[in-house]
Amino acid sequence: MNACILFLCLSLGGPQQPRQPRDSFFGEDKFKHLVTSFIVTSLAASGARAAGLDHDSALMVGVGTGAAVGIGKELRDRGREGATASFNDIVWDLAGVGAAAAVQSRAQ
Repeated sequence: MNACILFLCLSLGGPQQPRQPRDSFFGEDKFKHLVTSFIVTSLAASGARAAGLDHDSALMVGVGTGAAVGIGKELRDRGREGATASFNDIVWDLAGVGAAAAVQSRAQ
């Protein structure tokens, strides 16, 4: 009887899921998030300006596109197996959008 209880207790534990690595705020991929968001925002704003939009409207197109791409990527990661969505990644994405908006706002 004791052997059955011991077997039952040990078998209910199930396999351990591997732990996800801790997402550091200054992790190795954060610079990539910043640069990618900066580039997407800058290209979208420049493209909108080339298409004939005024300066402020083009800037809003760039900011909206950069933010949408960064947040959309994290939402996609949330639904993928083996990938994790990260609030820290979104912060770095938005930092890249903000940096690009600052540069674009100074452009003529």
